[in-house]
Amino acid sequence: MRINVVKVSRCPTWPLWAVLLVLVWSGFGAGVVCLSLYLNRPVQLCLIKRLTGFACPTCGFTRGALSLLHGQIYHAWGYNPLLFSVLALFFIATAVRVFFARSVRISLTSTERVIAWILVVTLFFFNWVYVIFYVG
Repeated sequence: MRINVVKVSRCPTWPLWAVLLVLVWSGFGAGVVCLSLYLNRPVQLCLIKRLTGFACPTCGFTRGALSLLHGQIYHAWGYNPLLFSVLALFFIATAVRVFFARSVRISLTSTERVIAWILVVTLFFFNWVYVIFYVG
């Protein structure tokens, strides 16, 4: 494994589809929160939970985002630890890029790539189990 810190432009080029996806998701989430407050009852967004009764891997993200807006970082992390850990790493990486014009590049061999994928899938699975039993 090789880890390099490289110089990059301060302003990352975001794909238009990614920006639109985030904007649509944020607008949808804000609309549902407003609807929930207007109806004075929770509105269930997750189709997987509605159909199967089990929480999906991202369940708890909306509640976690609302907790973040209220300054409750610990509660937000408790709703979906893996998702909020990845989100924190994303914001740290973006801040480093914007302020220092640097980015971390990780080069993996094919064996290390397989091990990394196994680790990611394992973390994803255990996070999903946690969300099903403690959040969902």
